[in-house]
Amino acid sequence: MKIELTIILFVILATVTAQPEKETKTILGNKQPHIGYFINPFCQFGNIAGSAAVLPGIGAGVMFNNKISTGVNYRFIVNENTPVGETDTTLYLDQFFTGIKCEYSIYPEKSVHLNFQVETGMGHTELDLKDSYEYEYNTHGDAWFAYLEPGAAIEINVWEYIKIDFAAGYRFVSNFSYESLSQKDFRGFTYSIGMKIGIF
Repeated sequence: MKIELTIILFVILATVTAQPEKETKTILGNKQPHIGYFINPFCQFGNIAGSAAVLPGIGAGVMFNNKISTGVNYRFIVNENTPVGETDTTLYLDQFFTGIKCEYSIYPEKSVHLNFQVETGMGHTELDLKDSYEYEYNTHGDAWFAYLEPGAAIEINVWEYIKIDFAAGYRFVSNFSYESLSQKDFRGFTYSIGMKIGIF
């Protein structure tokens, strides 16, 4: 009887171990995400303090499965515009933005696809003397503010290592005041063109 029982247990064990292995399914997936890296030169356009503003910038980030990306951005105003309402026309608005940007791509494998993006961070503004790069000419102090900028972009896969995008968004600004300026002077629609160069 013991011999028969031993044979039966052996057969059951052999049958169970001979079954093909099945992969356990999980909510978050079963494979390690593919991680890519990129740099992102871009230029943004919009209205700031009543004047057209041109803001070139640079960013860098990581991309997961060619679909979700996150990174840091920095941009600054290059044209020396006097804010509307400022009586001293020798002054211009000097401003920069630095923040974290997150982006989600829909069907990124297609040559032309849609991205949704949001950026949040801090902005810095001050009035400086035109045609001068000396900080000593700034006698008006400065101001910091927070901003949030959601938007959408049409992105084109130009090459395996290059993507270009055309984006539009809206900049929201925290409540602050500086000289005669306030948050309403810095919020508004923005438009940009950019390029991602990297390994996606």
